[in-house]
Amino acid sequence: MNSSPILRIIGIVMMVFGIGMLFPLLLAISNTDYNSRNAFAASFCISVFLGVLLFLSTRGRSLNFGRRETAVAVILLCIVTTIIGALPLYLSDGNWRLFDACFESLSGLTTTGLSMTNDPSLMTDSILLWRAMLQWMGGYGSLLLVIWALPSFGFGGTFLPRRDAVEVIAADRQLSFQQLWRSLFLVYLILTTVCVLTLKVCGMPLLEALCYSMTTISTGGFMLDSAGPFGGSGNSTKIVLSIFMILGAINFTLHIRFLSRDWRVYDRDREVRLLFCFILIAMTLVLLFSGAAPNSMSVIDGMLFFISVMTTTGFPINDISTAEKNFFIFIAIFLAIIGGTSGSTSGGIRTMRLTLLFHHARKELFKLIHPHAVVPVKFGRFSVTTSFVEIVWVFFFCYLCSLIVLTTIFSVFSIEFTSALLLAVTTLSNSGPALINLSSPDLHQWLQLDWIKLTAMIGMLLGRLEFLVLLVLFNLSFWKP
Repeated sequence: MNSSPILRIIGIVMMVFGIGMLFPLLLAISNTDYNSRNAFAASFCISVFLGVLLFLSTRGRSLNFGRRETAVAVILLCIVTTIIGALPLYLSDGNWRLFDACFESLSGLTTTGLSMTNDPSLMTDSILLWRAMLQWMGGYGSLLLVIWALPSFGFGGTFLPRRDAVEVIAADRQLSFQQLWRSLFLVYLILTTVCVLTLKVCGMPLLEALCYSMTTISTGGFMLDSAGPFGGSGNSTKIVLSIFMILGAINFTLHIRFLSRDWRVYDRDREVRLLFCFILIAMTLVLLFSGAAPNSMSVIDGMLFFISVMTTTGFPINDISTAEKNFFIFIAIFLAIIGGTSGSTSGGIRTMRLTLLFHHARKELFKLIHPHAVVPVKFGRFSVTTSFVEIVWVFFFCYLCSLIVLTTIFSVFSIEFTSALLLAVTTLSNSGPALINLSSPDLHQWLQLDWIKLTAMIGMLLGRLEFLVLLVLFNLSFWKP
């Protein structure tokens, strides 16, 4: 195995993280926040120095990525970025343990949004900005995972087997990998900028608008205070956040095509239609339930809640009555497990996989009656290969097994079953604090236990890497020459 490309990519990422620290560093300087200033300055020096060192150490060496190099690079990048992201938190405040800071960092990078604190408003502005940046960089990293790492293992098509898939767009438009990641970054940046400006117009302070825009586009869910972005906000702000949560949960290649003047690209996409179908069903249930329970939330808040859950952003609604919680739990779990579309920053199983599993199950039932019939599995107008469907079933099986195992482990620590299930779904789907808000009030206290945090971190990593990367690593034949 060639270590040079692994060291080179780690060095580049460390330098990028170091440069990113300059923004909260400047904010800390402007706010005369000396502790945060020193923390970010030290973290910047460490990250950039080590990054440059690794980069220079690979000069003149072969930088070709094979499957083994890619697999190792993905895992090492998860570890390194988690530690680098945790450094400013750990150094800025003596109350942060290194393990807790790593949990916060990984939660941000995987766009999960679970936090070690009940009241983020106690954090400094620079730390709040850095948490939002971690989610923003993690969301973009998940897009790069789809176009760089997953195809190397032979199942890139598992995630985007369509005419508008990343690899097909690259072929159609003669885009190199460098051109493709630049196009994705440009779209990612444009959506974030538009979201910031729109929230500012709605009356949100600039820093708050910037942080919530980054967490919304990345479908992250980190909050700036205990109330979250929906608490005390006007309807215009809530609607804007909902629109951009949906955009973050839609395949970003569709955004590229839309900006290239393919105006009907969303209307033609099967996954987008299915996403909106689930959202409309949830909204209908809200409309039917609204007013039926005492002290029930408004219709808009109910709709926002389910959009937040479906896109795995996970911004919570705090004023939910007991009757509403009991009604919402099942629906919220179902929507969070489904998640957004393929090629987006959202988590979950994804609507495409759910559709394919349904069609394949229907095909097998049909063949029980007509055993000699040839019935292709299709996604839209395109046929799907048997190997592709098999990988989707493997993913689905891994997801269910992981959900059962995590729920069991959490239950061992005396967490009530419903709360344990909600926590397991939250970590695997990277769906933020919304589901936790439906659980028992003392669930956040359980997150103070190291074994719970470690288990949750494994769940977050499994959900973001989508299981299959880790399965490849533990396959002995993968490492044979």
